[in-house]
Amino acid sequence: TNNDNLNSSNDKNNNGIDPKLKNKRHKMMIPMRREEYEAEQKVIREVYDPESGRYRLLRGTGEIIEKIVSKSDHEYINKVATKCDGTSFIKHVTTAFNHK
Repeated sequence: TNNDNLNSSNDKNNNGIDPKLKNKRHKMMIPMRREEYEAEQKVIREVYDPESGRYRLLRGTGEIIEKIVSKSDHEYINKVATKCDGTSFIKHVTTAFNHK
């Protein structure tokens, strides 16, 4: 029928939801097997946080992991982060001031 042609041409089901998204959403709602959880936890990535100016280690599920660094690296990281915190603060204060 005409309605079936529209759905198949758009690669969507009867609810108008893309089947790939529906499967992904469905997968998120069911519990993971132990093997899937352990495999996801093994994935560690380094992500840059532009607001704080820091690189953070994230485990597969989004857990932030502490990174052990030397004292000199720690001081450098804190200097950069403090500078970025100040810049962010000034930006937010300026934006709030301009909107009044």
